[in-house]
Amino acid sequence: ENRHWFTSVTGASLPAGPWEETFCSHAVRQTDVFVVADARRDHRFAHSPLVHDSPHVRFYAGVPLVATTGVVGTLCVMDDAARGLPDTSAAGLRALARQVVMQLELRRQAMQLALLNEALATEAIERQRSEDRLRDSERALVESQRALQQIDAERRELLTNISHDLRTPLTSLQGYLDTLLMKAATLDAAKQREYLEQAAAKSGRVARLVSDLFELTQLESGHVELKSEPFGLAELVRDVVQASALAAAATGVRTSLECDARHALVVGDVRLVERVLENLLDNAIRFTPEGGLVRASCAQLGDRIVVRVSDTGPGIAPSDQHRIFDRFYRGRQDRGRSTTTTGLGLAIARRIVELHGGTITVAEGELGGATLTFSLLSAETPA
Repeated sequence: ENRHWFTSVTGASLPAGPWEETFCSHAVRQTDVFVVADARRDHRFAHSPLVHDSPHVRFYAGVPLVATTGVVGTLCVMDDAARGLPDTSAAGLRALARQVVMQLELRRQAMQLALLNEALATEAIERQRSEDRLRDSERALVESQRALQQIDAERRELLTNISHDLRTPLTSLQGYLDTLLMKAATLDAAKQREYLEQAAAKSGRVARLVSDLFELTQLESGHVELKSEPFGLAELVRDVVQASALAAAATGVRTSLECDARHALVVGDVRLVERVLENLLDNAIRFTPEGGLVRASCAQLGDRIVVRVSDTGPGIAPSDQHRIFDRFYRGRQDRGRSTTTTGLGLAIARRIVELHGGTITVAEGELGGATLTFSLLSAETPA
């Protein structure tokens, strides 16, 4: 604000200096050409460094440069000899000043246009980002709505299944008990025992359903603490197969065991893994017809111990295989004999295997029925 700068100079080297000592500080206050014919004889400039020092200015003529934003400078000519300014030269100086102002305006407008384009580009980018965020939010909202609808549908299905599975045995139980109460005096001991056995069976079914449902809820909510320790999976498979053989024989089903990983260890909760084996074998035995076979096998494949349970039952349709581990799924009951399963055993098995970092699948059976396979990481595998 207090200095005098020459932004473009031709014919001389002019230093910057204090504004109040310059010719231009007077020229910018004029409306037309400002002329100093002899600076040495003009008291306003006689002591200016530009006059008594280099470049020894004697003559000065300047026109204010007036842009749309106001005065931005001057266009001037100087000489080291005193002289006047002819009218034609003054007119030419004015014309040059207009050209300079026009170029300055064009440059200013170009800069403004560039800034505007940059602002528009930034705005377009931000608008695109906002639209992308909005689309992402809309997709997330749709997915949340679908998830909520799925949860609601599962809740309704769960309540329906629980209601059905509780009402059926409870109704039968109530019927047997009512009969015993009303006709106890007329029923012989054998009939009373039959009714009591049926009532006990129905009561046991309700107890199993409640127990399985509670266990699955605990597993799915993460409230089960794994008591991990190394144990021999082959030995556990053998023990569970032997324990299941009696129940299988009672329905005319044979069992067999093939194990190539007799000394392989896994780390996990032996009680829960035993529950998986029991559920898989129980499921296979239930759906295998009389005279059929249930075979359990275990083998080490790479860093995993793989256990398979195969049966000669009716199998599972490919369209149903993705639902086999769902709660209350009983896809095979129409093709096998009558069962009293709670429909939660395989769901429990899947959750236990997943908690151990394993996998469980179903496929077309090696024996013609279904094969359920799960695998756990071997204890010898480096962490």
